[in-house]
Amino acid sequence: MDVSAAELLELNSIFRAECDEHVAALNPLLLKLEATPLDQAALYETFRRVHSIKGAARMVGYSGLEAVAHAMETMLAQAREGRQHLSAVYIAKLFAGRDAIESLLAADAGRSSDEPDVLSAVRRLTSADVPGAREAAVEHANVRVKISDASPALPQLRASDSGGPADRRRSGDMLRVSEAKISALLNTPNELMRWHVLEEHDLKDLRERVEALFDRIDAANRIDDRDLRHAALEQALMGISKQRDPTQALVKAITERNARRPRSLEDLRQGLASLRMLPVNTILAGMPRLARDTALALGKKVELKIYGAEVEIGKSVLDRLMEPLIQMVKNAIAHGIETPEQRVEAGKPPAGLIKISVSTGTASATIAVEDDGRGLDSERIRAAAVAQGLAAPEEAQALPEGKLIPYLFKPGFSTTEETDSISGRGVGLDIVAECVRQLRGTYQVENAPGKGLRLLLTVPVTLLWSPVLQLRSGGFDVCVRLADIREANVLRSSDALEIDGRLSATVRGEVIPLLPLTALSGGDNSVDFGADDKVVAVTLQQGERRAAFVVDNLTDVSDVIIKALPWPLAQLPGMAGYCVLASGSAMCVLDGEYLVNAAHDRQSGGTMRTAPAAAKPNLLIVDDSLTTRTLLRSIMMSAGYDASTAVDGVDAWAKIQSGHYDCIVSDIEMPNMNGWDLCARVKGEQRWANTPFVLITSLSKDDERRRGFEAGADAYIVKSLFNEKELLETVQRLTV
Repeated sequence: MDVSAAELLELNSIFRAECDEHVAALNPLLLKLEATPLDQAALYETFRRVHSIKGAARMVGYSGLEAVAHAMETMLAQAREGRQHLSAVYIAKLFAGRDAIESLLAADAGRSSDEPDVLSAVRRLTSADVPGAREAAVEHANVRVKISDASPALPQLRASDSGGPADRRRSGDMLRVSEAKISALLNTPNELMRWHVLEEHDLKDLRERVEALFDRIDAANRIDDRDLRHAALEQALMGISKQRDPTQALVKAITERNARRPRSLEDLRQGLASLRMLPVNTILAGMPRLARDTALALGKKVELKIYGAEVEIGKSVLDRLMEPLIQMVKNAIAHGIETPEQRVEAGKPPAGLIKISVSTGTASATIAVEDDGRGLDSERIRAAAVAQGLAAPEEAQALPEGKLIPYLFKPGFSTTEETDSISGRGVGLDIVAECVRQLRGTYQVENAPGKGLRLLLTVPVTLLWSPVLQLRSGGFDVCVRLADIREANVLRSSDALEIDGRLSATVRGEVIPLLPLTALSGGDNSVDFGADDKVVAVTLQQGERRAAFVVDNLTDVSDVIIKALPWPLAQLPGMAGYCVLASGSAMCVLDGEYLVNAAHDRQSGGTMRTAPAAAKPNLLIVDDSLTTRTLLRSIMMSAGYDASTAVDGVDAWAKIQSGHYDCIVSDIEMPNMNGWDLCARVKGEQRWANTPFVLITSLSKDDERRRGFEAGADAYIVKSLFNEKELLETVQRLTV
């Protein structure tokens, strides 16, 4: 049978995906056999997996892989038939065979049985002993494994012996997707297609009805005789009336389907995105083996528990999490878990406990690695920071524990004096910090000295869709990823201060850089607090750094796909890419990391502008009663007005001519000149005709009111009905 190159490539991809699944499953199976050698079900399943690898390798011509699998199969057959006990030495051989198969797959080797790596692996499997197996026999089962709600092992990234991710060649980016997901996904397009057919039918019916009505009206308009034309138009109108109900029914059906369509499209989007989601067990399946090997090498006992292995996270996120999780587990065993003797002396069980738990929210996942070991030793961290030149002795001694923890995540930092294959090389938690930075997540350390350590990573569930905040700044609309945003605040000028020539702001007790978002693109670097003494600021965060950026306003939050900008726009600093909103508008997405670093690294600082304090409205209160004048003046000054007083109309007229008033509040019945006459004189002069005039009096008759308004009064308040709120609202309305 002739096979084309494309078919051969696809067959090879399927072969690799199948072998990856079987190899991944062998780790927990061999661990189970190591703990319970008489478990016949585990022995049978291990044999079946190895036999499947052997058969698949034969089918695609990988005779070297077939030879290694055959050697393992022979060993397992002897154990299954009762001719060989599954001793620690025997289990170590099987682990070595499993690792050899994985290495051959990763290197795309094993095509020939004469390859050196194949011959070496077969010799190890068929020899009487295995290098290192005697050491493994010292501890028959140093690691106990419990996986809560774990799904069956799936293809996964596994740590190499050196601790890094295995350099494997995956079958493209092939994913194994459950039939249930595919079936659920197909339901939505089928429903949308059914609606499409119904809509085509309804639109055709609606179009025919409308065209028929227009034809009747056009035909009627072509009739020359007026009476006949009117009669034809009346018949057309009657026809329209008859078509009203069926036409409305058609429009209603189309409208309802249109209202359901966005929900169905969103379901389709979510369904497509879920195809790239994999159980976390995809990368956690190799952790029990990693814990076993690390514990054996360090002479420690470890119990590993995994919770939430069935939680699904995007493949691109999982791929990046593999190496950090390896470092976190190895760190917990190497630096956290004590030796059995030390644990017993401290009143703990001989075996240390490591828990890996995974949970998800709407858009983020939290992975926690927790141990019950010794916790962090602050003094060792201080000593290491001083020894490595990261801090002066006095500075290190003064640092609280919370400020010491970031040193653990610096490249090259190590508290271990001796170097071995597991620790002391300065490669560890800095990998965790870098991964979190790339995923735009966060990490948190919870330390309990003598009791243990808990390290939490919060990362996006998927990188396919990113929630962004749309905002406006300097007349331009842009987006910022929500993962880059710590919070949004309304700041006042009292929150701003200048430090070393640079403008900063106090946000939640922390002093951080403050500048307009437009300043980073060459715009004005002044923060204008305006008349209301307020600005809207978005605080961005990258690691331990934060900065506040002043924007015009916040618009909306959307889930988008961020795409790379085309050349030469991709060369612009501060741009993470662009997205297309639901409205169809394309919008740039800013790079939060660049913005924060630019705010901290800028040499020149911004300035702050505040609007001059608005002048208080000046009132003139006219009343012959000292008590009334005093009361009204007190009310208005308490409300923020400047207020002068006059004892009657003549006194008021003299003050009006020599001063400026924004509003006049006057009684009517006064000696020398009453309020009506004063109002008429003020309104009669062009200079003061627009000055608001309020009459406040005990006169309440309609003709008295009418006389006041005829004199030009802008408001008329009766003292018997007087209340403070009415007066203040009236004056405020007239003086705005």
